[in-house]
Amino acid sequence: MVTELTKLLGFRYEKDLEDYLEARLWLTGLDLLVIGRQVEVYGSEIDLLAIDPTGLIHIVELKVDEAKPPVVAQVLSYRRLLKRMNRKDLIYVLAHGRLRIDLAEAFQQRFGHTLPETVNDSPALMIIAASIHPKTADSILELLDEGGSITAFRYVVHSAGVSLVPCCRSDQDVVEGNHVKMSPSTRPHPLVVEPHRLPSYRVPVDESIRRFWLTHAQDFMPFATFSFVYGRYNDWVQAQSEDRVHLYQSGLFARQLSAITAESREWTRVYVAHRSDMAAYNTFMVPPSAPEYRASGHTLRAYKFNPVGPVSDPQSANCCSPLLSAPLSLSKRGSGGRSAD
Repeated sequence: MVTELTKLLGFRYEKDLEDYLEARLWLTGLDLLVIGRQVEVYGSEIDLLAIDPTGLIHIVELKVDEAKPPVVAQVLSYRRLLKRMNRKDLIYVLAHGRLRIDLAEAFQQRFGHTLPETVNDSPALMIIAASIHPKTADSILELLDEGGSITAFRYVVHSAGVSLVPCCRSDQDVVEGNHVKMSPSTRPHPLVVEPHRLPSYRVPVDESIRRFWLTHAQDFMPFATFSFVYGRYNDWVQAQSEDRVHLYQSGLFARQLSAITAESREWTRVYVAHRSDMAAYNTFMVPPSAPEYRASGHTLRAYKFNPVGPVSDPQSANCCSPLLSAPLSLSKRGSGGRSAD
């Protein structure tokens, strides 16, 4: 229970944080059903285990203080151990665990449909802590760049309760310090822009990748999946054979592209759901749902163009949204390029 002392000082023990979030994982913005607490898996104990409407399992690791670098290895280990269990084993473990839950029945009651046959092939990872160590943040970003399903939140205790702040979603997210716990006395005034807080990239950017993006970015407006962009990059490198341009693998290319787009903020990295018609959206329009973090079912990386940059007036932002301006880009559809998502 969150007491007055907790409101002032934060959670004293990890168990307190666990007690609070067990019934409030909706604070993550995801529709999750908690199905296990301190779940024992081959000698290890997972803080919280949850499931979403698609049957995807979420491994939730809690840290009452800072999430130090070993936490990434910890959740990856949990994921590996959990994947060794089949559907029947998982149901048995949860039925005999602390919550004594009938997974199939609880899933049916909560989501209104039958538990999928496959529920444990690729669990998602989630870390919730008071702050995220910089090296932990880098490890999370690397996993994201390689297509891993991992999210991180920093919890904030205030007089009204507890909030979860999404963090470590991009290099720019880390540059802005969203993963670090800040006291009111050290928090910069909202009108003050400190030089060291200006947008910058965290990794060296190869000039050939910068040249590719500067000369091709307009071809991807207002939206393009990462695989579409990387396909065009691959074609471009092959055409530069005389210049001996190095072809970077997708993970390294992704990190450098994130750094380049973070400099101007003209493009935002988003995540979309896999769709059979995704190819039709490339260079044409933004899909209906494209959050800046990995939400349930949204695991496909993409880039969305911000036509007017950051705005403070919501009405002016809506009038210039990529969806409303998309019909003006119809003439670009004949320019060729890959159709893969």
